[in-house]
Amino acid sequence: MGLPTDFDATLSRITKAGILKEDTDRIEHRLDLAAQGVGAAVAGQDLGPADWAKDSLHKLKLAVHKELCDHKKKELKADYKGLLDHALTTDGISALSSVIGNIVAAINPAFFVSTIVIYLSVWLLKRGLNQWCTVSYT
Repeated sequence: MGLPTDFDATLSRITKAGILKEDTDRIEHRLDLAAQGVGAAVAGQDLGPADWAKDSLHKLKLAVHKELCDHKKKELKADYKGLLDHALTTDGISALSSVIGNIVAAINPAFFVSTIVIYLSVWLLKRGLNQWCTVSYT
């Protein structure tokens, strides 16, 4: 699946707006808002839109953690260490977003939108992929 069709245009807008310079808390807040926007359109039956979005986003983060991290070594899996070479560049964001996009599309297709994929990628890159893998994510 890869990336949403408007990915490049959305990444360009986000970059021009200076969002990549924001701290991890602000990026995570943007990610939460993007998820709530999806939640408002596609809420689960048992949960309200905000709760559904929060629960869905948690499941996505957990799935991404399982995919990217070697849980025994508590580090980034060897297959993904190349992502560190590009860090917070357009190429780095695109490469990580491609991996994340496949996970998002499989776990919750409603969240397969550029803003969610990009904000999740940027949040992880700013947080530090290796550092994120050192913590147990449940």
